[in-house]
Amino acid sequence: MNFHQNRISHVTRVTLNVKNLEAQVHFYTHVLGLDVAESTNEEAILNIGQSGHQLVLRQLKNGREPERTEAGLFHIALLLPNDVQVGSLLRHLLAQQVVVSGGDHIVSQAIYFADPEGNGIEVYADRDSNTWTWQGDQVVMDTLPLDGDRLLTISNEKRWAGMPQEAKIGHLHLKTSDVKVSMEFYAQYGFKPVAKLPGAVFMSDQAYHHHIAVNTWQSRQVNRDAETTYGLAHFNIINPHHDVETVTTPDGITMTINQNSENVSRSL
Repeated sequence: MNFHQNRISHVTRVTLNVKNLEAQVHFYTHVLGLDVAESTNEEAILNIGQSGHQLVLRQLKNGREPERTEAGLFHIALLLPNDVQVGSLLRHLLAQQVVVSGGDHIVSQAIYFADPEGNGIEVYADRDSNTWTWQGDQVVMDTLPLDGDRLLTISNEKRWAGMPQEAKIGHLHLKTSDVKVSMEFYAQYGFKPVAKLPGAVFMSDQAYHHHIAVNTWQSRQVNRDAETTYGLAHFNIINPHHDVETVTTPDGITMTINQNSENVSRSL
């Protein structure tokens, strides 16, 4: 099933404030393989595959570093069509001397790394949703060791050639100041809790394993001013049943609700 279509609530765009736009664009295009849709001296809009999903990088001069305990980005997670693609990217990242970790989450296989400014990135492939185990309305997930050698073996003849056209934002994982408050906030926009861990909740629409997650593993306080802080500044979601508007999350991050992907492209 496609859990990222217009009739399902999901994240479609993430905007980051960056210190060095040129270096960040180079990383996301030459290392990760995103395509530049538009670019100026102050902003670059990068396509994530051909799904209509985008990453926006904004040059922020004289911004401030977020405190470790402040709400913000934990990671942006990019979904690839299969584990062969993940293995191909893994080999490419290792060749580029990017520090990579990984995890088998039962529902998916994921690799983790960071961009040059420390923004967390996950790239993963889902296992067939028919194999996921549900206990009532909760999906079974865990973090088990990733078999990276297997991923490298099955992708041995698959050279990384940039993001496949099916690539998209699979989910957004956020640092929050209060899990319960965030869970109640995102419920207004179609995201139901489907998994809980100590200090974290994973939320989705239409029984995906998660479109949005929040945790307090590091964070305790609201973002003081996301617009003038490096890191996550803004994100967009689709909710077909909600009016188009921009709101501020309980953690101080602005979020725009669009009704479909066409609305997102017009909201630049």
